[in-house]
Amino acid sequence: MTDWQWQLGVWGGNTTAWVLGLALFALWLVELRSIRGESDRRRKFTLGALGGLGILAVYLLAVQITLVRETFEDVAGGTVILLDSSRSMTLSGKDGPRRDAVSALIDDWQDDDRVSPVVYLFGSSVRAAVWDGLGERYEPSDDETRLRNALNYVLGKGLDREIGSVIVITDAADAGFRAETVALGQIPPVIHSVVVGGDDPLDDQAIVSLHADAAAYVGVPAIIRVDVRAVGDLRSAELRVQLWHESRLEQEMVAELDQDGRGILTFEVTPQRTGRSLYRLLIPAASNDEVSQNNDRAALLRVGRERLRALLVAGRPSWDVRFLRDFLKRDGSVDLVSFFILRAAADLTAAPTDELALIPFPTDELFREHLGSFDVIIFQNFDYAPYEMQSYLPRIKEYVQRGGSFLMIGGDRSFAEGRYAGTAIEQILPVKLGAPGVLKGSYRAEVSKALARHPIVALGPDPALTRQTWRALPALYGANMVSGVKDGAQVLLQHPRARLRGGARVPILVVGEAGRGRVAAMTADASWRWRFAADDSTVGSDEYELFWDRMIRWLTHDPLLEPARISTDRARYGLGGELVISGKLRDDNYRPMDKARVEIQFQPAAQQDAVAVVETDEDGLLQATVRAPAEPGAYEIVASVENEDVAREVFIVEQSGDELAELEVAPSELEALATKTGGRLFMGVEDVPALSELAATTRRAAGLTSKQPLTNPWYIAVIVLLLGATWVLRRRWGRR
Repeated sequence: MTDWQWQLGVWGGNTTAWVLGLALFALWLVELRSIRGESDRRRKFTLGALGGLGILAVYLLAVQITLVRETFEDVAGGTVILLDSSRSMTLSGKDGPRRDAVSALIDDWQDDDRVSPVVYLFGSSVRAAVWDGLGERYEPSDDETRLRNALNYVLGKGLDREIGSVIVITDAADAGFRAETVALGQIPPVIHSVVVGGDDPLDDQAIVSLHADAAAYVGVPAIIRVDVRAVGDLRSAELRVQLWHESRLEQEMVAELDQDGRGILTFEVTPQRTGRSLYRLLIPAASNDEVSQNNDRAALLRVGRERLRALLVAGRPSWDVRFLRDFLKRDGSVDLVSFFILRAAADLTAAPTDELALIPFPTDELFREHLGSFDVIIFQNFDYAPYEMQSYLPRIKEYVQRGGSFLMIGGDRSFAEGRYAGTAIEQILPVKLGAPGVLKGSYRAEVSKALARHPIVALGPDPALTRQTWRALPALYGANMVSGVKDGAQVLLQHPRARLRGGARVPILVVGEAGRGRVAAMTADASWRWRFAADDSTVGSDEYELFWDRMIRWLTHDPLLEPARISTDRARYGLGGELVISGKLRDDNYRPMDKARVEIQFQPAAQQDAVAVVETDEDGLLQATVRAPAEPGAYEIVASVENEDVAREVFIVEQSGDELAELEVAPSELEALATKTGGRLFMGVEDVPALSELAATTRRAAGLTSKQPLTNPWYIAVIVLLLGATWVLRRRWGRR
């Protein structure tokens, strides 16, 4: 503010001024009323005018009118250089790499020792840099260009001295940048912009982005959408895109470009097996394509089954079988194949087989031809011996060890009662089988205190409420006896009173791992009772479905139920791009790994050393920022604690990444910013002046100047004169 402005110095401000003004105006009206009988019009006018002027003069003195002006002084301002450190600054034009042009400009500026600027590199983040020798050390590698973040960081940073000018050196490859999003403040510094490559437009075809289905399924078509663009002379050329999978060319399409040189292609792929499936999208490079790195991008599909395939084999109908089968059939995410064994192959019949309603159990078809198509196999009170399955048990064992899932549920034909002791099935079960034996009587299963957070039994938001819920569920009846629990297995539910010979509680639910697969042993066959609320409780029904839903999902490796998880901030990165890793680590008992030392590696890795070592907080949370590998491909992040891998996540490294996808120079926003702040825009480095010419002064507040012109003696003398003249004339003309 440079002009004088007036203020009221009277206590109460405007309110007091209004009240006082109305009071004095009323006094003047009384004055006019007192001279209403004066016959001489000149006397009447003179007395009214003098009275009004006197009252006005008193009013102006009473409200203490003050004139205020803020003064500034121009001082030499600091100079800040914001230098783009993104990978697009490594591209080459007709005069060589942009990086070399920037280094030459910096070397020229450093010859002018009249200015010592503050330097910041920006890209994915903003960080300070040393001015001396900057040109030699300048190696741009960031995978993003965040212009707005960099400008707002500098403008809001409170340097030791005021900023007079900001010089931005960039290729302006930030399509989302808008000048109005920069927080300039009331008195912004002068902002100059040097657009490197602005005088050298590129000829380029590029894959701008990929959009693939988040989840893909075996045998179900998945969509990969490709956004492409062409600039320069290549805008009029044919743009072909190829889809490659496992070194095979699967499809090729030609894009139709709009007037802006952009187009969209949609590829349909049908994965044939579960797991990770890497697809490459490729634009065959033209001879005049100046940036071939952005012609090749990748899409990584996580392929699973559209529905979990579950095989339920029951030895005979029962309430437990009926309720579990009904639950699995109602679950839309499960494709259930179930068998009730009512007739064995050895059963003697008088009629031909093709005339029988009950077919023999199709053991060969299930356990030789289609075993690998199932995600989980459930034996519920099933005795294998009558169905000539001895030779198939090792196949089930191999299926589990390769990553399958197996659940055995109790009954008089399960565990030792089903003659599984000493078989390949016992080798994968989490319990040891001894002599046959059945525990009778009712009981309420108890949750193991140390495992109350395990997702299968966590029926409440915290361990205390989980244990309370299990105590309120309806009682079970009976259980199969086992001789012990295998090392590494987890007892989730146990009998409240009965014990094994070694003194341990009788296990009711035990889970574990066999090779790469997961197994569970449910020794009771009465979980169907949980479908009903207990007499003295409202729990039940929902808890039954939650329990079995979690059981199936845990057995089939649902990633949301894993104890330890890590993730990345993006799915794909450019070579050497900044990669932010976050995660939550819990141990096998689902307790947070607090203060754990975590080593993070990439696989496949060019080196065996960890790329980062971090420590979790008290909640098991971690975060780390690392650089992506320098070679393109699909990678896994592996987090390990004490040399044991605890969590994995996949990501893609591309030749270009998002940074090299949009390369059209768009200086209009930088030009608007320069115009608004009184700066200049340079398209290229050729005409950029010396650094001292771009430095600027900045205005600094020097203080406030105030005056009260109506408090000087001359003004008070005028008031006295007016009031005195009014009194004298009133006396002379006979007025009181």
